Amino acid sequence: MLFYYIKQTFKLLLLALFLLFGLRTFVIEPARINGRSMEPTFYDQDFFIVDKISLFFREPKRGEFLQFNPPNKTEVAIKRVIALPGEQVAIKPDGVYIKQVNSQDWEKLDESYLANGIRTKGANDEEDVTFLTIPEYSYFLMGDNRPMSGDSRAYGAVHRSDIYGLAKIVSFANQ
Repeated sequence: MLFYYIKQTFKLLLLALFLLFGLRTFVIEPARINGRSMEPTFYDQDFFIVDKISLFFREPKRGEFLQFNPPNKTEVAIKRVIALPGEQVAIKPDGVYIKQVNSQDWEKLDESYLANGIRTKGANDEEDVTFLTIPEYSYFLMGDNRPMSGDSRAYGAVHRSDIYGLAKIVSFANQ
């Protein structure tokens, strides 16, 4: 009789571990911010949840936060979606401009989420205009703390296959 209960408890524990592993691998995963590149939206040591399932059913949208593997790097990062596949990005001294697919007009990106006084510089910290067309299945990602962020301005657009999921704020460690 005791052996039966031990066997049932062991089966239950295995099932719980299997479900936990599956949930964490394919659905949702907790994570923590490491660094200042997303301030003032996320602060160093803030907790967030990576929603891994939503992007199986749809593509990322402008303004969302993505967890991804930057090109030629081993660590995982989190950045904001600035431009979508096929769009053009222009980084000018007065802000970031987007030219959507099949449009002739440049629209200045609403960057009200940036801290006061933050200016967006182009690649290599230059003030001049930087233009880039986003390749198919790729996204232009930037940190909200532009002077402290290594992002698509440095390593280019991020391919869809390098994106792990949507990052969603859970708690604020510094507030």
